[in-house]
Amino acid sequence: MQAQQYRTAQRTLWCTRLRHFTSSAQLRDTSRRQQPAPLAVPQYNIRHLVANQELYIKSCNVRRLPHVAKTVPLIAHLYSKANELRRDRTKVYSQRKALQKQLRVAKDKEPTLEHLGRLKDEGNRVDLEIEELECKMHEYMDQVPNLIPDDCPVDEERVVKYLCSPPSDLAKPIRNDDEFIQPIDFESKPPADHVDIGLQLGIIDLMTASKISGHAFYYLIGDGAGLEQALVQYALDKARRRGFKMMVPPSVVRREFAHACGFRPRDTNGEQQIYNISIAGGEPDSGDEGRLCLAGTAEIPLAAWGSDKSFDAKELPVKLVGLSRSYRAEAGSRGRDTRGIYRVHEFTKVELFTWVPGSNEGFPEGIPTSAEMLEEIRELQEDIISGLGLHARVLDMPGSDLGASAYRKYDIEVWMPGRQNWGEVTSASNCTDYQSRRLHTRVMLGGNVLTYAHTLNGTAMAVPRAIVAILENYYDPERKAVWIPHALRKYFEGRAWIERQ
Repeated sequence: MQAQQYRTAQRTLWCTRLRHFTSSAQLRDTSRRQQPAPLAVPQYNIRHLVANQELYIKSCNVRRLPHVAKTVPLIAHLYSKANELRRDRTKVYSQRKALQKQLRVAKDKEPTLEHLGRLKDEGNRVDLEIEELECKMHEYMDQVPNLIPDDCPVDEERVVKYLCSPPSDLAKPIRNDDEFIQPIDFESKPPADHVDIGLQLGIIDLMTASKISGHAFYYLIGDGAGLEQALVQYALDKARRRGFKMMVPPSVVRREFAHACGFRPRDTNGEQQIYNISIAGGEPDSGDEGRLCLAGTAEIPLAAWGSDKSFDAKELPVKLVGLSRSYRAEAGSRGRDTRGIYRVHEFTKVELFTWVPGSNEGFPEGIPTSAEMLEEIRELQEDIISGLGLHARVLDMPGSDLGASAYRKYDIEVWMPGRQNWGEVTSASNCTDYQSRRLHTRVMLGGNVLTYAHTLNGTAMAVPRAIVAILENYYDPERKAVWIPHALRKYFEGRAWIERQ
C-alpha cells in the first residue's frame, strides 16, 4: 500500500513538473514564486532506451527488478505513440496556419473561424493526450536503473586485489610502539569486539545514547572523539593532495534532490531509508512541510550543488571532498550489524564527488573519462586504507548489489576480527549521466555544444566503521590498549596508544 501511494504521489509530481515548464507556466499563481523553484523535469534518454531495450531489460533483471524490466517495452510503445500524436499535432498546426492566412482575405469569415475553432479543440485534445503519455513515460522511466557494463559480475563480487596482507607464519604477535603485526586467524572464536574494547577504554557510550536517542546511536568520548577527528583530517589531507577541493554541504535537502540522485524512501527490502522532516508548528503552505529530508550521504548535496550548472570543459574534472553528518533511517536492522557502531543512524562521513565527461571525444587532452576517474577514486581509497595498515580486499561489485544510479561500483572491505568477517568501509560508483540528466548538470564544449556530465562518488572515510576496524585490529589484550597507526599519530600529539581514559 505504501509503495502504491508513493508511486501515485510521484506521478502527480511528474505531471505537475511537466506542466510547470510549459509555455503556460507564466499564468501560475504569483504567490508560488516565493517558493523554491521545483527541480526541472529529468531529461531521460528515452530514445536510447527504445534503441537498446535488451540492454535495459538485462540491467533490470540482473538487479532483480523484473517488474521494472516489464515496463521497458511499454515505454517504447508509449514513446512511439507520443511521436505519432506529435505528427498529428504538427498537421493540425499546419492546417491552422493555412486557415489563418485564408482568414485575412476571406469575405465570409464565419466558416473559416468555425473550422479554426474545431482545429483548436483538436490540437488541445492531442496536447492533453501527449501530456498524459509523457506523464506515464516519466513515471516508468523514473524506476529504470542505470545500465551495467558487459563485464560486470552478475551475482557474486569479484576480488580485484588484497591490501596489507598480514604474515601467515608469524610465531608471536609484535606489539610495540613502532610495530603492530599479528597474523589473522580466520577460523578461531572472535576476540573482543569494538563494543567490549570501547567500553573498557571508556571511549564509546552506547547505553546513554540509547536512552537519549534510541537504538543505533552512540557517544564518542575522549580519545574516541579524537579518533573520529583524526580520521576525518587524515582523509581530507589525502583527498586535498590529489586535487579535491573541500566543501561542507548542508545535511538537509529537498526530497526531490535525494530522489534525483537515486535514493528512494524505501529500499528493495521495504525498509525505510530516509528521515523525512516535518516542521512542528510550521505553516502548511510554507513549502518546506514534508519536502525536506536528512541526507544519507554528502553525495546528495554535493551532486545537487551542480544542479542546473554548465561546466566549461576547461574546468573538468571538478573534484570535491565533502565533510558532513549522514543519516540512515534503516540502520540497525540486519542481524549482527545491530551491535555497536558498525551500522548506525547518524555518523560522520568524508565523501568524494566528481564531474567528468563521458568520453574523450571533443574534450581537451588529459581530462579523464568517468571510467578513468573511477579508477582514480579507487586508488585514493586504497591509499587511505593502506595508510592505516588495515588488511582489506577490493571488490568489483555485482549488478545485483548496485543501486539505481550506479553503472559500476567498487567496495573495499576490511577484516574485522570482532565480526570474524569482512566489513565494508568504502564504496566508489560511476553513475555516468544518470544523476546529471535528473539534475541538469552539463558540460559546455567549443561552439556552445552542451552534453551531460558524468558523475562519480566515493567514500573517503566512513568514520564509525574505520573506528571499528582500528579498535578490533590494533587492540593489545595484554596492555589493554589500542595501537594508533602512524598516519594518525600527528593528530594525537605523537602518542602511540589509546589507553583507559
